[in-house]
Formats: sequence, structure tokens, C-alpha cells
Amino acid sequence: MQPLGPGAVVALVTCHREPPAAGLLAELSARLPQLLVVNDGMAARPAAALDALADACAARVLHLPRRGGKGSAIVAGIRATRGEQGTPAGIMVIDGDGQHPPHAIPAFLAASGQAELVVGNRFAGEGSMPPVRRLANRTASGVLSLAARARVPDSQCGMRLLRGRALEEIAFPAGGMEAETLHLRRCLLAGVPVAWVPIPALYDSDGESSFRKVRDSVAVMRAAIAG
Repeated sequence: MQPLGPGAVVALVTCHREPPAAGLLAELSARLPQLLVVNDGMAARPAAALDALADACAARVLHLPRRGGKGSAIVAGIRATRGEQGTPAGIMVIDGDGQHPPHAIPAFLAASGQAELVVGNRFAGEGSMPPVRRLANRTASGVLSLAARARVPDSQCGMRLLRGRALEEIAFPAGGMEAETLHLRRCLLAGVPVAWVPIPALYDSDGESSFRKVRDSVAVMRAAIAG
């Protein structure tokens, strides 16, 4: 399996309350020429600002009429990438809140030569995770490791590259923040090769996270336990 090149991958960025920073979009479009931003039901004024930012870096925008949750936004984005040329070889999912470093993209592309799902591992990189998020992630990752009988260092990292079966056969689930854990669980149980790339935990970014500490943590735990 050959590693994916930048031209074969679509960067899929999700956002809800506010557009991604202009610098983030510019760096993403420089590293991955195909860029799609999914607006998960934000208000009219920030949505208009998003259109202006996207025009500046030749990105496409998909406006969803109402918030469906992160998983649903990713599903809509994957569907939108399927045009006349079919599904792209790979999709690089990145949050719009600035917590995922574009400079790590080459490492994800390199890892795609041995895996069909490449996931960021914030516990192996620099930076620190808020205590509540760290506890929830460690617990869910441990439970998922037992359920899938595989090492899962970071079950909730949203920076991930999908190709092959992880993109075409294991359907990404609709829903909220738990969708990423559920998709990872299904891939592991189906024997899809998974690789992990160390990335920093950038919780001091300017973007505002949509993660709800209690509700989303419970949903993620359920996904890790029962699927």
C-alpha cells in the first residue's frame, strides 16, 4: 500500500460556532489543495464570514441548515466529496477550532502507507490536556482497548486520515462527539489497520471547542463500551 500524496486527499474541516481562523485555512490549503469546510449550523453572520475566508484560499464550503453534531457534519462532508470522479482516495478530518496542527499532515500521509485509519495521539506529543478531558479520554481509551483487544492510546482525537475500508466500508456514524470513538471501534473490530501519529495537545488555541464536558464524555464512554 502506497502512502497517499497531498493531491489525493481532501481536507475536511468542521466548525459550528465560528469560522476557522484565516491562518489555519491558509496553511491547510497550502498542504492539501482540496479543502472542504462544513458549517454545522452556525449563525448567518459568522457563516458569511466563513464564505469570505474560504474564497481567499479557494476552499469549498458546505452550509448545513441546522446543527447535527460533529459526526453528522463529517458524514455530510464525506458525501459532498463524492462527485463525478467518485470518492477521493483519502479524507483528512480536522477540527476548525485550531487544536489540530497542520504541520503534522505529512506524518499522517506517511502513515497511510501502512494503515487505512490514521489517528492523532495527543498523549505522545507536547502540550497538556485539561484534567476533565484527560480523565475521560484515558478511561474511554482503556475501555476501548479492552473491547477491541488492541492498544488505543487516544480514542477521541479528531485529527484523523481515512482511506480504504475506513472510508469506503466502515460507514462514519452520524451524531455528536462520540461518532469518532464509535467509528474507531468499528474499524478495530473489523480488522482495519490503524496507526497513531504523535501530535501536540493545543488547548490554548484561540478557537472555542464545542465539546460539552459531561454530556459528550458520557456519550463517548457509551460508544467505547457498547458501540
